[in-house]
Amino acid sequence: MAGLRSIWKEDLWKIASLNSLSIGLKLVTGFITSKLLAVYIGPAGLALVGNLRNFLTSVENIATFGFTNGIVKYTASYQDQPERQQEFINSVLTFLPIMALLCSLGIGGFASYWNAWLLEGDSAYNSVFFYVALALPWYLVSVVLTSILNGLEAYKKVVYTQIFGMLAGLVLTVGLVLTTQTYGALIAVVAAPALQFFAVVFYLKKQIQGFRFQIHNSDLQNLSHYSLMAIASSVIGPLVFIAIRNRLILSSGMDAAGYWEALSRISSYYFLFLSTLISLYFLPRLAKVTTIAEEKSILKSYFFQLMPVFTVGLIGIYLFRVWVVRLFFTSAFEPVSDLLIWQLVGDFGKGMALILGYRFFAYRQTQLFLFTELFSLASLYFLAQYGIQTEGLVGLMKAYALNYGIYFVLLVLLYRFGKPVHR
Repeated sequence: MAGLRSIWKEDLWKIASLNSLSIGLKLVTGFITSKLLAVYIGPAGLALVGNLRNFLTSVENIATFGFTNGIVKYTASYQDQPERQQEFINSVLTFLPIMALLCSLGIGGFASYWNAWLLEGDSAYNSVFFYVALALPWYLVSVVLTSILNGLEAYKKVVYTQIFGMLAGLVLTVGLVLTTQTYGALIAVVAAPALQFFAVVFYLKKQIQGFRFQIHNSDLQNLSHYSLMAIASSVIGPLVFIAIRNRLILSSGMDAAGYWEALSRISSYYFLFLSTLISLYFLPRLAKVTTIAEEKSILKSYFFQLMPVFTVGLIGIYLFRVWVVRLFFTSAFEPVSDLLIWQLVGDFGKGMALILGYRFFAYRQTQLFLFTELFSLASLYFLAQYGIQTEGLVGLMKAYALNYGIYFVLLVLLYRFGKPVHR
């Protein structure tokens, strides 16, 4: 008991306990929205929502130049230099909103093209992209501001902004889906998270009051190291998923693509536990590491404290898979329960690899990150193409599991035999 109490007193578990409130609320809101979408738009509509979500992930990283992890790192690194920290924040808040506006113009101006590529070309959905263009700047600026807040290590405030965004987004999503079904669900993909802007502005009043329009080239140069990494993972990655989903639609139909999106949604809910803690706790600390011993201590806390909890959760989801699918979706999604085992196996490998991949961000190891990420995406794409051709959706899920197993082994080998970053 004494050992457990000592672990609970560590910052990690203080953050985890606070984060659990946010995760719990996300699960509740996720349950409501997933059930709502399952009832009102079905598997086919969910496939379209999945395509739009992947597209917006790519747009987010194009508009922010993939700077978000770099913003966390440098905001944290300048904690002892408040004037320099404010200069850095000024550079970010001058440059990136301009990029957000340019992306909005590109989306609104080419709405019919995006519709044909992502939403099967139904002319009724052309106007969706005009609404996306209007909401996008607010959403993208909120992403940037949240990264700044994260870098300031204001964990409670980050979680509170997430909670506000989830509640406000839920209300908006429910209203849109109930009134306009699939059309409303598509608009809500970007409009709902944009509401988080108003909460994060409140918590960054001090930094915003000190804001001046200025750009330091050195800041953009430092952040540029993160651009290539983000382009590989968060721009090319979603595009690969869109290509795989479109291939699945051609081979097995819209419903099969909807089942895959349902599996991805279930996965996204339990990955909140790991991904949010890495962003809130591990990434800022890895950015400050100066010795191998410090790095090993951080990795040890991840693999021996967090991963056992995550693994137990995966086992529990598998044991209650039929109930989980019925809870979050409808009887139309029953095939998902038979496919869940492959998603869980793949996500275990992905979870084990996650912290090792974030090391590349923290240490600006651009070449290693690009190699591993592009290798993983290429592996997933070609394995998925083969899997879909031979076994349809089942083959795709087997490809997913195999790919992340290979990815984890690759990262372990690079960590074990690669050149140490610290002494």
